[in-house]
Amino acid sequence: MQKSRPVSLRKLVLLAALQLSTVWDLITTLLGILLILDSRNLVAISLAVIGTLIVVAFNFSTRPIWQRRQRYSSFGLPLLGLRLVWLMAVAVDLWTSLTCNAWFIGAQGSTSSIALPDLLGRLSLGQLIIVVFITLVSGVSPMLVGYLRDQDIDSLLN
Repeated sequence: MQKSRPVSLRKLVLLAALQLSTVWDLITTLLGILLILDSRNLVAISLAVIGTLIVVAFNFSTRPIWQRRQRYSSFGLPLLGLRLVWLMAVAVDLWTSLTCNAWFIGAQGSTSSIALPDLLGRLSLGQLIIVVFITLVSGVSPMLVGYLRDQDIDSLLN
């Protein structure tokens, strides 16, 4: 019988923060897609849910997608295609989350444009810095959860 290693408090706190940030990423991606589609019908909601699940699936799969394994084919073409879709998923994630976060801070309830440059233009410098920071950190959180889940965090931080 193997002894299980105790999980450090540092790892628990870091993973809990990243998981909470991942939930925020899910929410802002879903709502950002709905804001961009500018519709609340069943098809738009379905697209938002499916799009969010795709984005999160690719985010969690970052590590295996980008490892230098070539087991997918001898030419690497399916792997290249998978990596291109991953890049698109991350771009959509950041775009939709940034749109939603900027809308939350600067335009909620406003009937004006929901185009990202317009939303960002309504923010003060401090608001812009915070919105971009939170969006970037929450956007990479699913990747970090996927990477750090099986790692010994204490040895990484020492």
